[in-house]
Amino acid sequence: MEFVARTSRRIAGELAAVAAESGPGGEGLDGRQRFLGRIVDVGAELYAMSASCVYARALGGADGSPAELADAFCRQARLRVAEALARLGENTDAADRAVTGHVLDGRHTWLEEGVVDVSVDGPWIAEQRPGPATGPGLRRVIRPAGTPKTARPSDETTRRTR
Repeated sequence: MEFVARTSRRIAGELAAVAAESGPGGEGLDGRQRFLGRIVDVGAELYAMSASCVYARALGGADGSPAELADAFCRQARLRVAEALARLGENTDAADRAVTGHVLDGRHTWLEEGVVDVSVDGPWIAEQRPGPATGPGLRRVIRPAGTPKTARPSDETTRRTR
C-alpha cells in the first residue's frame, strides 16, 4: 500500500507538471491523450493493487494464502507500473503526432489504394450459395496434448488437410 500511495503522488505531480507546461495557450492536456492514457493505465494498476490488498486483508485466512496471492499480483503490477511510468518520458508521441498530421494532410493516400470504399452500395462478403461446398476442405483437427501424431484421422476431409 505504501507503493500505491507513493506512486499516486508521483502521477499527480506528473499531471500537474504537464498541465502547467501546456498552459492555457499551449497544447493542453486534451492534446496529450497518449500521455493521459499511460497515466490512466498506472492508475488502474494502482487501484487493482489496492483492491487486492484490501480484499486479502478482509479475507484474513490462517494460512496467509489471500495475502500471498495479493502479494504475487502486486509484484507483477509493480513491473507494469514501472514500465508505464518509464514510457511517460520515453515515448514516440511527438513523432506520432507529426505522422498523424501528414496523414490528415493527405500525404499517405497511396496506402488507401485497393481498399473497398464502405460508402459504396454492394455486398461486403461473398454471396452465400445453398448446398454442399465445392471448394477444398479446410477443416483442421486440434489434437489434445499427448495424443500421438499417428492417431487415425476421423474422416476423409481431415486426411486431405494433414
